Amino acid sequence: MNVTIRETTKEKTMRITEAIATYLNYLTVLGRARTTVRGTKYGLRDFNRFLITMNIHFLADLNRDVILEYQRELAYRLTAKGTPLSLRSQGQLLGVVKNLCRYLKEKEYLIIDLAESLVLPKKPKNLPKVILDNTEIKKILAAPDMHTNRGYRNRVVLEILYDTGIRAAEMAAIKTSNLDLTNGYLTIRKGKGSKDRVVPLNTRVCRVIESYLLMVRPALLQGKDTGYLVLNRWGERMTTMAVWSIVKKCVKLSGIKKNITTHTFRHTCATHMLKNGAPIRHIQELLGHESLESTQIYTKVTINDLKAIHAKYHPGESLPIH
Repeated sequence: MNVTIRETTKEKTMRITEAIATYLNYLTVLGRARTTVRGTKYGLRDFNRFLITMNIHFLADLNRDVILEYQRELAYRLTAKGTPLSLRSQGQLLGVVKNLCRYLKEKEYLIIDLAESLVLPKKPKNLPKVILDNTEIKKILAAPDMHTNRGYRNRVVLEILYDTGIRAAEMAAIKTSNLDLTNGYLTIRKGKGSKDRVVPLNTRVCRVIESYLLMVRPALLQGKDTGYLVLNRWGERMTTMAVWSIVKKCVKLSGIKKNITTHTFRHTCATHMLKNGAPIRHIQELLGHESLESTQIYTKVTINDLKAIHAKYHPGESLPIH
């Protein structure tokens, strides 16, 4: 007898759509990133469509065979272009189902975890296509004309991207109040319900930012000061695309013929620190990878540890300002 849920009226009659909605609300209350909740919602919507084709609408009708059948369906599914669904996509869709089943077991809607033994397809390890070497980094950092306000601002953008490995959207969102240049820290604000993180800034970059705040940023201001660090030509907050454009412009000026984006700086920062011996867990903390949650149970990197590691292993500390 395949008993999968507790024999109570509420749980036995709970619709799968209701269970999914409850789980999504749970993720939101926990403060999971919007992209995580949105991806989970998309995955579970796909799973529910499959269940409807199997005429399964209630938790009581779920069992391991149904989930295995969903896995087989994904393995043979074709995309709109007629190509097989990638292993990465299969893994993502099955992953959200595993997480849902784990939640239902923990909240006692199910007496067993139906997806516990489900083996996800291994994700292919796609290495970054472009990693800059020290010579290339120096060329790009030297590309902006620091005798002009916009050039100096562009240099600040490049310096922070390489020093911290933050994302373009995080760069655009930095406010002057997020900076502690005395101690060399930058706080990345993640918004309501998400966890902020603090990343180190080396002393050389702090000096570049200090000069920018003193001499350049006031000249870029027009009207009310909204507090953002990097400003566009109208004195307003930069968009993520504007940060991307700055990188593209400076790469072109440097003469380097590679497809370099803001994310290239992120990969390069991590790679350079790894090559210089930085522990991987500190780099994960620096980059703010969500997967770090699983390792934080065993080792919690404090911001003071991260500051010391950053100062020791990041080669940017010794680069010239001019």
